[in-house]
Amino acid sequence: MAQVFKKVIFDNIHGYISLNQVETRVLESLYYQRLRWIRQLGFSFYIFPGATHTRHAHALGVLHVMDRILKSIGKAVDDQHLFDPKARDEQTTFHRTMRLAAMLHDIGTFPFSHSIELGYINHWRHQRQLGKPKYVANHEVLGSHILRHTDFEGGLTQILREEGIDPDELSKIIAGKSKNLLANQLMHSDVDADRMDYLIRDAHHTGIKLGVYDMDLLIRNITTTQNQNQDILCIKEDALNLADAFLVSRYFWYSQIINDGAGYKFDLIAAKIAEYFLENGLAYSFDQLIDQVSQNPYEYFTFNDSYFMAKLHEFLAGRVTHPMIRELSEMLARRIPPAQIKLAPVTPTLIESETHRQEVAERVSKAVDWLKNEMDSVTPGAWMISDIPGKDVIFTRNHEALKKEVKDTKRPVLARDSVKILTRHGELKLLIDISNSLMSILSGYRNFIPRIYVSPKTFETLEKKKILEKLRDQKF
Repeated sequence: MAQVFKKVIFDNIHGYISLNQVETRVLESLYYQRLRWIRQLGFSFYIFPGATHTRHAHALGVLHVMDRILKSIGKAVDDQHLFDPKARDEQTTFHRTMRLAAMLHDIGTFPFSHSIELGYINHWRHQRQLGKPKYVANHEVLGSHILRHTDFEGGLTQILREEGIDPDELSKIIAGKSKNLLANQLMHSDVDADRMDYLIRDAHHTGIKLGVYDMDLLIRNITTTQNQNQDILCIKEDALNLADAFLVSRYFWYSQIINDGAGYKFDLIAAKIAEYFLENGLAYSFDQLIDQVSQNPYEYFTFNDSYFMAKLHEFLAGRVTHPMIRELSEMLARRIPPAQIKLAPVTPTLIESETHRQEVAERVSKAVDWLKNEMDSVTPGAWMISDIPGKDVIFTRNHEALKKEVKDTKRPVLARDSVKILTRHGELKLLIDISNSLMSILSGYRNFIPRIYVSPKTFETLEKKKILEKLRDQKF
């Protein structure tokens, strides 16, 4: 009888989660242990004290959800094969690869998740204009580098290869760029293992129930069908309303908590501080991080929430000459929220078309420029953080967006992200093409959420000088 290796972990969301040999080796690596020290929701714990859960726990949760989906669609092997280190057949390898993709999808995460990453991305954009960057500074690039360029003792590349897993294919699946469409959909689609875990996990830890849905029923109704010699992930027609409900929950979660929550203002402040640190050589550059991954794993391990807060405290303890960064640092360290200017046109707007979006974004941009000029006249040197988002909160992609995604517009069902429905007659349809689906209507709408933040003192001055009143009366 084959020897079985199994490690069991208890998760507060899913209960007991079992890991096989390769997953346990990954778990014990420096690269994965770093995720214990990175909060899932950035600075949202400033608003929701319980939101201190980590990327480490989330990634294990995604692994568990992935395993349940694979079993539901008949792509899993039995435990005897899954937990036997010597089993290397094709189906066992696929099962393990998908579980590992789930476990490692956030391996390149930055401190405080997307908060500090935004600072790196903004810095990269400035540097790109000067022709300097070698790499795109985001967690996807960093994660891919970790998987493909750590072929040494303790490195993930070596662990994966020793266990019969292809690091390059794993990296492609995580990026949603594998030739295997089903693998891409399991990791990157509107109803994937990642989203299914974080909606429930984040709702549990924040106490906000907007992201709650029936996971058991949803997984039970996920299936596959063949189309153009490809396995396609889809949902049974009987669960049509459940698919709608999941997408609505995600929309409200992002609109209310992630993109317009009280915690997001602290994420933007942290990003601005991180950008300043990078511009002045006070934090690891992205190129340095890439080098650390393969040359100094222990140093890279320290690149977590504690690293950023230590830099912030060190900065505050010294003599800081930059007034804006000094004030922002104090606000972030002491949880002093900035004031938000939420007057038309700088307000959340439901967008109906790309033309509509361009018009609204142009009006917001003009309002930001106008307000900045007014601020300079009454409070010289006062800072403003404006955020005109490049992406909107959507329910799901509409036909216009799908045309850009799918090269063969005659087969939109091959689009990676969109939800597919398998009808009672065995026909494969897009959810947005079914007349009694909410998404057939709601896919045409997006939530555009611009923001302007200033210091509380500046806000008082703007009110006193009636600048905000003038802003309200402007026609942009």
